[in-house]
Amino acid sequence: MKLILAVDDSPANLTLVREALKEHYKVSVVTSGDQALRFLKKKQPDLVLLDVCMPGMDGIETMRRMNDMPNCTWKVIFLTALTDAYLGEQAKSLNAAGYITKPFSPDALVDNIKEVIGE
Repeated sequence: MKLILAVDDSPANLTLVREALKEHYKVSVVTSGDQALRFLKKKQPDLVLLDVCMPGMDGIETMRRMNDMPNCTWKVIFLTALTDAYLGEQAKSLNAAGYITKPFSPDALVDNIKEVIGE
């Protein structure tokens, strides 16, 4: 079963992600960019769902640091309440697979992930 790391400062959002994906993927969750980086030093997920707006290190900076890590093979989809064109440009420049706007439907989340990493 493929592993997904969900990074979001909102426990409610992490619960929604876990519930939406539990039948399709193994899901690990963390609540900050720092925790995500520590996780990625130990495990190689197939995909990272990364919140853009987090206190401390935001998702953009977290992804920059992730891209500098050795053996960076995972794909990233940003999760965000933002909908401006700037985010799309940032996602492309950081080699993200895309972004999903919040609130999201569980089916749309699963469909987007399947497009990026399959089953």
